[in-house]
Amino acid sequence: MTEKELQNAILRAFGTLPVLRLWRANVGVARLGRRVVRFGIPGQGDLTGILPDGRRLEIEVKAATGRQTSAQRSFQEMIERFHGVYILARSVEDVRQRLAASGVRLG
Repeated sequence: MTEKELQNAILRAFGTLPVLRLWRANVGVARLGRRVVRFGIPGQGDLTGILPDGRRLEIEVKAATGRQTSAQRSFQEMIERFHGVYILARSVEDVRQRLAASGVRLG
């Protein structure tokens, strides 16, 4: 499964649950004529959201052989330092297990 396919599967599985909010977060650069516009925060997860208790949720989606960049590791450390939940997901089940371990009741 590609990262994009896995992102979509995670959004389908968790994006409509009433117990959390989850959405796609893009990072990049766009050229608009002569202007350069940067968006997102380097290293942030592919998916971001809010848990029922107000904690931030970040999900970095990786295919089987994908690796985190140093910016992604730094972002993970920051999220965890402030008691957010960061998930490095290689499957929908990774997300399910980590949310359950974080005390989120999914159903």
